[in-house]
Amino acid sequence: MNFGAILGLSLCAVSVIFLSMGYENNNYQQWISYFLTIATISWGTLFYRNKFNDGYMSYIQALKSCFLITFFSSLILAFFMYIYLNFIDQSMIVKVLEKAEEELMNKNMTDDQIEEAMKITRMMTTPIMMAFFTILVNTFMGGIFALITAAFLKKDNPNNFNQFIQDNQ
Repeated sequence: MNFGAILGLSLCAVSVIFLSMGYENNNYQQWISYFLTIATISWGTLFYRNKFNDGYMSYIQALKSCFLITFFSSLILAFFMYIYLNFIDQSMIVKVLEKAEEELMNKNMTDDQIEEAMKITRMMTTPIMMAFFTILVNTFMGGIFALITAAFLKKDNPNNFNQFIQDNQ
């Protein structure tokens, strides 16, 4: 949970930096966030493996550790996004809606189709819904990173295997 807090606060800091510079959706921010996620889940899982598991950890344990770190970090980031969108910069939602409407117009949709799509988009771009989607997206991406990272962080205990062989002879 501590590493989830570290990751969550780090992702909030990256968001604050890019938002203060006026870059809402920036590829650099995305890549920095991915790097921080992979680095922190690796660090946290290795810490857990070496401190509490005598240096050994199964794939499932590593996967669980990585996934929980990303889940807790996504809760912190979602809380930050809710506060930011609700109290600090409400104009960001307006920018998202304007961009969505512009993209719909570029698809040569009729006015009725655009209005119907924008009605749905408005429902999805409230601060609470954006916070909810932050949890979903970050947990999903963290889960993908966890599946890959856990494969490298697992370290099976050879004594467990030897005990299994002895028990089954």
